[in-house]
Amino acid sequence: MNQRRIVLIFLAALLSVCAAAYFVGRLLLPADQVVARPRAEWAPPAAATTGRPSATPTARDASGPVAPQPTATPSARSATAAPPTANRTPTTLSSPTSPPTVTVTPTPSPVGPAVIMFELVRPLRHSTGDCPGSYVLGSVTDAADRPLPDVRLTLVDEWGNAAAAVSKSAAGEIGRYDFPLFGARRYYLTVVDATGRPISERIEIEHGIGLNAAATCHWADWRRR
Repeated sequence: MNQRRIVLIFLAALLSVCAAAYFVGRLLLPADQVVARPRAEWAPPAAATTGRPSATPTARDASGPVAPQPTATPSARSATAAPPTANRTPTTLSSPTSPPTVTVTPTPSPVGPAVIMFELVRPLRHSTGDCPGSYVLGSVTDAADRPLPDVRLTLVDEWGNAAAAVSKSAAGEIGRYDFPLFGARRYYLTVVDATGRPISERIEIEHGIGLNAAATCHWADWRRR
């Protein structure tokens, strides 16, 4: 027990001596020999990610860091700035050119007879039962009512189907002609020359239709002028 107390007293005394030596040394040493704690060197803050250029620090002098010089940010172009004026050369408009003259060719009308050489002796006649079937038939004569053989005639229906006949030259039938009919429709009869050119008026014949729908025979007698 006594030995433990002696050890504690010795340690306390040793600590007192060390503390006293430290304070005496602080008082006796000159101020310029005091070791100064190094100061942390200043560093510029990181540039913000706002799209603007960051300030660039300038060189330091001996006294410490120099405040960074701000970098001028170019200002946006003023909205009211007048656009550059272009030197435009006025375009000279030429006088309008008149459109070309278009010659319109009229649509030819149906060809009529160049020379009327034959005409009907009497109006068209319609009958039933006095011909061998359904026919357009008649005779062709000269101006003195003499039968004329070898006179050409054409019969065309309303759909363009055409047939040709020649007045007969056989004994007992000289000057006669006939066209068999095959259907109810309108037909058109004309006397023509050897080249097919009309030399009479064209007459319309209704077969199986119209006022004489029951008629089977249609008579057309021609006389030369």
